[in-house]
Amino acid sequence: MNYTVIKANEYIKVNLEKVNTKHRHRFHLMPEVGWMNDPNGFIYYQGYYHLFYQFHPYEAKWGPMHWGHARSKNLIDWEHLPVALAPDLSHEDGCFSGGATLFDDKLYLMYTSHYHQEFQRQEQSLAVSTDGIHFQKGYAPVITINDLPKQASKVDFRDPNPVTIDGKHFILIGSSTQDKQGQILVYQTEDFKTYHFLNAILHPFFGEIAECPDLFELDGKHVLLFSATNLKTENNRFKNVNSSLYAIGQFDVKTGSFHFEHVDEIDAGHHYYAPQTLSEQNKRVSVAWMEMWGKPYYTALSNHAWVGAMTLPRVLSIQNNRLIQTPISLCDFTKTTQLLNAQSLSNTSKFFVLTGQIGTQTPSVIRIGTPTSYFELRLDAHMVTLDTSSTQLFPLEARSIEHHRNQINFTLVMDNSSLELFMEGVDKTITTRVYFDEERLDIEVKSHNYKNLTLKELNK
Repeated sequence: MNYTVIKANEYIKVNLEKVNTKHRHRFHLMPEVGWMNDPNGFIYYQGYYHLFYQFHPYEAKWGPMHWGHARSKNLIDWEHLPVALAPDLSHEDGCFSGGATLFDDKLYLMYTSHYHQEFQRQEQSLAVSTDGIHFQKGYAPVITINDLPKQASKVDFRDPNPVTIDGKHFILIGSSTQDKQGQILVYQTEDFKTYHFLNAILHPFFGEIAECPDLFELDGKHVLLFSATNLKTENNRFKNVNSSLYAIGQFDVKTGSFHFEHVDEIDAGHHYYAPQTLSEQNKRVSVAWMEMWGKPYYTALSNHAWVGAMTLPRVLSIQNNRLIQTPISLCDFTKTTQLLNAQSLSNTSKFFVLTGQIGTQTPSVIRIGTPTSYFELRLDAHMVTLDTSSTQLFPLEARSIEHHRNQINFTLVMDNSSLELFMEGVDKTITTRVYFDEERLDIEVKSHNYKNLTLKELNK
């Protein structure tokens, strides 16, 4: 099949009605149809937040990668735009992940031209727009395998992300050494025409490939995000096939080196990968793919004609040299609010924000669901656990975060088929998909240590 953006957009229009909406979200960006993975090109341009994403419109499974595209005024209500990129050049079997930047008042997308016929080749390409909707590709890659340093893999060379630090333009590219050690390659450019290799950043937690790198300044530090492939499980960390991490330190704009001060996992749940950020009114906001490689996809198995979503946008900050995530405010979408003074609440929707403060001196349990299908939020003196193993449709093993706090202030957001757990001052979240046949759920609280336990139902 010859892929073009025109064919992709026509297919979407014809097949929209085939999508089963049973488990669709209200407050998360999803594909209109087909498959979605990594967020790409997250940027503010001409009055809108733009978010591109890896997209295969023709099936609810990974395939020849396009770039889907949506925009928003508030990071919650998303308007789907025409497909931005398709693998329509002779050296492209897929338009893999990348980033976006503004240059000369134009929107530049940098992506990986992925070729996979008799051999695999990945090189970096540009597409440019003046209106934020229609993009003109260059006909040849701008960073090729000829620009690789020695000992770099010529096969795994992808996910270019243009970033600006101290007024200088850098391109970070995910890579691997020839002996399968992950690395991030740093290039520098002044005009997005010529590129100079600067340095290769290495770290033991990069796994086999350091995918989807991002770099930014925050609260006087530099933060490096990356997604490590095939990283070995270590105690309570890195339990997924792949894992996304953050590093706090200092980036040297002269040498392209990064001094690591602290490195850790971003999310301990089942479904979080490839985060990307933008700068918004002096804030740094992130989104990530709310699925994971190498796992079953319930909506695909159920023939719902779609897979994938983005996390809620999250505001980032640094506290005590740790990266803290806070969910974007959903107050404008609050329908009803109930204070849980009793030990139970019946007949709530699957769209809510649950907040509260719970002391950890004795164990507490919050159970949400039905008598035969439910998940639990459990807290004790050492662990906070989100456990969906007792759900009927899509049970998964429990995931936990260690803590050393006498009280946990938490926010749990449920959006039909997603759970996102945030804890004040804790540098990890738990993001996990969950599915119920039922439209209304019950909440049971087994605790005597809670304060201000509040449920806000959401609607739009």
